[in-house]
Amino acid sequence: MRKLVNDLSGQRFGRLVAIAPEGTTSKTKYICQCDCGNIKVVRADALLKGACKSCGCLKKDQDKINLTKNHSHQKSGTRIYEIWCGMKKRCFNKNDARYWDYGGRGITVCDEWKNSFQSFYDWAMSNGYQENLSIDRIDNDNNYCPENCRWITNKEQCNNRRNNVKITIGNSTRTLKEWCEIFELNYGMVNARYNRNGFESIDRLFNQILD
Repeated sequence: MRKLVNDLSGQRFGRLVAIAPEGTTSKTKYICQCDCGNIKVVRADALLKGACKSCGCLKKDQDKINLTKNHSHQKSGTRIYEIWCGMKKRCFNKNDARYWDYGGRGITVCDEWKNSFQSFYDWAMSNGYQENLSIDRIDNDNNYCPENCRWITNKEQCNNRRNNVKITIGNSTRTLKEWCEIFELNYGMVNARYNRNGFESIDRLFNQILD
């Protein structure tokens, strides 16, 4: 066996120490011992380029650190945590079914909440969060941030959808469904007549029904 020109035996590469070469081809491999005690055969070029620095334990240890860092709040799997995840998915994940109604039209999450669940959690606990409430943007064309969000019931959430029909009577603007509840009208019947007559005649439609 010819002697290697650049023998790496005895040299350290991250957590690996090259013990002895295995073969003398252009892709020489080295038998290495990791600090954790495992033995791993690694190509010389991978050692020299820093592409391999351990037997695999380095990545596992880093994954544990990241897991602890990202979930130190111990709230994973809770409803409030799922709300935080869902909020970010709607705004940043193009594969999410609701993305085009949120991120697709420019709605985003403020950096404070995007980068820290704990910040979002602290705001939620200080601003009326309850298990039966949902997060709502006061201005449907603005972002998720402390200044534009609140906790409301599912019924209030439905009334605040941007595609709701809004009707102004006097100085009060409410959804079609809300007005029907106030005047004790059958929403299905009123909505059907509205869809037939169009938005231009909605005020006249209500006047006819109330008369």
